[in-house]
Amino acid sequence: MYVVSVINYKGGVGKTTLTANLGAELANRGMKVLLIDLDPQTSLTFSFYEPDDWRERLRDGRTVKRWYDGLRGDTPAVTLGELVVSPGPANAHLTGAGRLDLIASHLGLTDIDLALARGVADGDEYDAELFRVRGSLAEGLHDEALGGYELVLIDCPPNFNVVTQSAIIASDHLLIPAKADYLSTLGIDYLCGNVRELVDRYNADSRRFATIRRHHKVAPGIAGVVFTMIQLMAQRPIAAHQGYMDQVRALGLPVFPTALRENVTLFAANTPRGVPAVLRNRVTPVVQEELRQITTEFMAHLQPTEEAA
Repeated sequence: MYVVSVINYKGGVGKTTLTANLGAELANRGMKVLLIDLDPQTSLTFSFYEPDDWRERLRDGRTVKRWYDGLRGDTPAVTLGELVVSPGPANAHLTGAGRLDLIASHLGLTDIDLALARGVADGDEYDAELFRVRGSLAEGLHDEALGGYELVLIDCPPNFNVVTQSAIIASDHLLIPAKADYLSTLGIDYLCGNVRELVDRYNADSRRFATIRRHHKVAPGIAGVVFTMIQLMAQRPIAAHQGYMDQVRALGLPVFPTALRENVTLFAANTPRGVPAVLRNRVTPVVQEELRQITTEFMAHLQPTEEAA
């Protein structure tokens, strides 16, 4: 099972759109994919469920907030497997034997992040408790009920708080969507530096606090940067975009050859819920082709030998 966090400090870069469509296309290719929405804005969840449906069916007992509540001891503990839901409309559009499931988010997840931070800031066992919280999601993903998934995609909030850190520690790879502009690319090097510091600290703490045999050295790699909302001229990114894309390449980070062009319908907040664009009819073919090509490039990074074969 691969675990991949989709992350950028900057919001509005197409992070949720990429997560939903990447997961949907891989499920359409026959994979069993689990999406986890850790963003309190709940955009990924609302990509598959109407807000009224979320309130009636998910809000009170089927979101990741319930799991974090249990982690803090505020409510009886549950496993992540108990929270999985299967979005009907999206799965009805799959053509193969794959499956697309979701652990939904909650608007109150912001408070959980703050409460977790406060929890580790008190008492004499600060380092040990922080280590436990940072490693909690990785531990939770060992739930036997999740063993059938081939890929877990985690939609992270645009911050570096405790919940985000737990996603990074749980991940094999990080995927960074970015617009080719100053603010979106400025934080990428800073993000990578923070990830390195977090991983180094966590691995050092593991030698002091780890109590489980299966604990292993954490070393998430960068799957790559995917540029989104690109404006094209003569089928190439305009010069202003190309300059920022070159700056990211100069950092030594892998950049996906395919970029997602600007598309108001694809990136709008009010697009039809339930079925990602890559699965829908009457979507501009070139947009779907870009999403499918990005998916192929993504899998080539995760499974280079298999893709080459």
